[in-house]
Amino acid sequence: MTGRTQSPHPEVQPANKPPVQSLQLAQFLRWLVPLVFGFTLLEGAAFLAFRDIGTGMTGAVLFGHGCLMLAAWALVRWGRHRDAVILICVAFLGATLVMVPIQPDLIPTLAVSPFMAVAVALPYVSERILGLLILMAWAVIVVVAVLGELLDYSSTLPVWYESFFRVASLSTAAAVVLLLLWQFRVRLMSTLEQTRAVEKRLQYEATHDTLTGLPNRMLFIKRLSRAMEQATQDTGYAFAVLFLDLDRFKNINDSLGHRMGDMLLKEVGRRLQAHVHSTDTVARLGGDEFAILLEDTADRRNDAVEVAKRLQDELRAPLKLYGHELFTTASIGIVLESAGYGEPEELLRDADTAMYRAKEGGKARHVVFDVTMRAQAVSLLRLETALRRAIEQSEFVVYYQPMVWLASGRVVGFEALVRWRHPARGLVSPSEFVSLAEETGLIVPLGLFVAREACQQAALWRSRFPDQRPLTMSVNLSALQLLRPDLVDRIAEILEETGLDGSDLCLEITESAIMRDEAAATATFSRFRDLGVRIHLDDFGTGYSSLAALHRYPVDALKIDHSFVSAIGTGSQKAEIVHTITTLAHQLGMDVIAEGVETTEQLKRLREMGCDYGQGFLFSKPVPSDVIEATLSVKPGS
Repeated sequence: MTGRTQSPHPEVQPANKPPVQSLQLAQFLRWLVPLVFGFTLLEGAAFLAFRDIGTGMTGAVLFGHGCLMLAAWALVRWGRHRDAVILICVAFLGATLVMVPIQPDLIPTLAVSPFMAVAVALPYVSERILGLLILMAWAVIVVVAVLGELLDYSSTLPVWYESFFRVASLSTAAAVVLLLLWQFRVRLMSTLEQTRAVEKRLQYEATHDTLTGLPNRMLFIKRLSRAMEQATQDTGYAFAVLFLDLDRFKNINDSLGHRMGDMLLKEVGRRLQAHVHSTDTVARLGGDEFAILLEDTADRRNDAVEVAKRLQDELRAPLKLYGHELFTTASIGIVLESAGYGEPEELLRDADTAMYRAKEGGKARHVVFDVTMRAQAVSLLRLETALRRAIEQSEFVVYYQPMVWLASGRVVGFEALVRWRHPARGLVSPSEFVSLAEETGLIVPLGLFVAREACQQAALWRSRFPDQRPLTMSVNLSALQLLRPDLVDRIAEILEETGLDGSDLCLEITESAIMRDEAAATATFSRFRDLGVRIHLDDFGTGYSSLAALHRYPVDALKIDHSFVSAIGTGSQKAEIVHTITTLAHQLGMDVIAEGVETTEQLKRLREMGCDYGQGFLFSKPVPSDVIEATLSVKPGS
């Protein structure tokens, strides 16, 4: 494929001209005023020559009519077009009624005059006023016709002059009416042209993205549907769809503002267009999502993959916008086959699924869709639906894993771990649903449920087994919970409701959750400290581990990840890392808890290193509360 830019259609704008009606009204009056005064002079001369009173009165009426037309012309020049039109209409209708008894022989001409009033007013007045004016014009015509039949006319004018004047006045009136009709035709064509321009602009805006000028989702779906139809009719025709999403685009909006983000989107759209064929379609679907329809691909897989690679390479190049050098990458999902799709939205959906698979694989990648992805997406949707229902119907239970003081082997606390008691599948491990709960935000209500249940259980055990104190309760917090401003208040409410002392509660938080907003997390920890709640840094040794940064976190204990503990006794260097972490934590005044202790050898080495606490299958797997109660009920020595 060659890289030819596909220019977006220019937006059609109406010409910036004075209103056509205003120009035509002034032009009409420029023609009409000389005609009226011309007939005034003609009638005046005839009166002087033939001493006919009717002719003299007609000249006087025409003179007055001409003066009113001059006044209307002045109103037009002052921009008072509506007043000018009203004055013209009144003058035409009034002059017609006055002229009938004076010159009954001019009935044909006078019958045309009301039509002039209607034609002049047509572009300027509302429907109500126009309807009233038509009714008045019709009434004037009726009056003219009736008076023409009733009145007798005697004149001292020569026959030749009467005939000449009738012909001249009728032909002039007809010329004026034809002139108005011509102007109306010009106005109509102008209106139609503006209407077509507006329709074209609206059609363009309805099918194109206003920011980038690229086709929008509606136009893309239309072209994709056309390509699918062609593929069914022509076995030699092939196409591919690319669904593209910018990676970490939100960071640019949050740090540099939406204006810079919009400029980046426009530049991305330009780059995408420049590197596909002119017959292909590049569309912006919304946000930072783009779709590309590659048409007539000879080798579907190779062509589509090559285009995806080329686009990713192009987007990796730095963009310089207003002094900022920006870098972006894109995750791309590709659909090659159209067989089996009934609607274009289904094909676009699968391209979107492949794109998310690319993001899950580490971003800045491209993935070709296969049918197994659809099955996984459907399964994930079903799981999310079931998860929401499970929260509503309280299908979750809390299990507890003991935490042991390694020096004595005595149980000193428990970690609360959620389990899903599915009505059909039985007990579901958190590894199957916790990540989905975090992705959908359901982890927030689920986490509060676990905290409330655990605190209530800890308060119950504290009252039933006072000899077993101190017994602490550890509850995990997710990154989403930590970012919520009301977290501390909700935990404080739970402590007050259950009657549990804050010093008996430990909140476990991962390093990655802290790093999302380190300053906010540190402030939240300080507020928890005010409640007496202890903070444990969970899964230490994974993610963003930094021994040098430990002193910045107001935490009480480190929990060494089980991947390090399981390496103890295998000759791995991870055992030395555990020793180093334990030593440094003690120097900082922190306790150390080992996760995943499963062998006596691991227990022995952890004791030698000075590790304070441990939990794992060597002591107990997570169990229901009634098992814990049975254990606590057994008195030492019994």
